[in-house]
Formats: sequence, structure tokens, C-alpha cells
Amino acid sequence: MPSQQSIRPREEEQFLRFLRGRGLRVTAARRALCREIFAQHGHIDADQVHAALAGAGHAVSRATVYRNLDLLVEAGLVHKVRLGGHRAVFEHVHAGGDHDHMACRRCGRIVEFVSPAIGALLTEICRAHAFDPGESRLQILGLCRACAASARPAALPLEAARA
Repeated sequence: MPSQQSIRPREEEQFLRFLRGRGLRVTAARRALCREIFAQHGHIDADQVHAALAGAGHAVSRATVYRNLDLLVEAGLVHKVRLGGHRAVFEHVHAGGDHDHMACRRCGRIVEFVSPAIGALLTEICRAHAFDPGESRLQILGLCRACAASARPAALPLEAARA
């Protein structure tokens, strides 16, 4: 039977090395939080992480969740995506998974997209300005189709418009 050590996900191992390298304790709460983030396949905010951990029986404070999400970001395992205002969501880093985001300001829906044309434009802009880019993030904030449709006033029937 394989030991816990041999079946631990690669990302958890990286996080544990990161913690130990900074002299931080490896706790059950940190392990559970790491596993929860990598069990998700989308965007999740700190409150959702906290609720998921509580639902799984882990007694972890919100402050612990926020601190450890920041450590996962610092370790390079998770991206923190600010979506206007004070809202931030987290997503685990995917190998070769560069993408950008559109976020609905009303319902919170997040759409990931990849555009080779945008990548080419950024490369051209950087070349024109002799700039060596490290990374870029594009976020488009607005209304999704459903929210935009519900925000428009309903058309009046022709008879009512003439009255």
C-alpha cells in the first residue's frame, strides 16, 4: 500500500516545501486548504474556501484562510484575480494555461478566454516600446448577456407607444 507521502499531489508537495523553506509550520489546516483549492476547477473566493473547509469538518478561521491563500499566491501555485471593487477570486495555476477574464458586475459570472490576437497585439506593443514583459492580465468588467438584457427597459407595445 502506498504511503501518504507517495500519493500526495505535486502541488501540495510544492506548498509544503515553500512553507518549510520559510520556517512556517505545516499544519492540518494548511494541508486541507491546499487540497481544497486544487480540488476546485474554477474560480473560488475566500468565503467559499472557508465554507468548503467547514463543510468538510475542518475548524479553520477566515483569517487563516486569507493568510494561507496569500501564501499559495506567494508560492506561485495560485493566482489572485481582482474583479473590480474589493472582490477577489483565486484559481490554481495551470501549466500553459494563460488566459484572461470577463466578469459580470451584477451576477458575478466569470468567463475565461484565450485570444491569440490579443497576445500578438501585446507582443507588438512591447516590441514597439522595447519592453520585456513578465506577465500580463486582461480583465473586462461589464454585464453578461443575461444581466444586460434584464437591465434594458422592456419595449412598449406599438399601441402604448403611440398613446
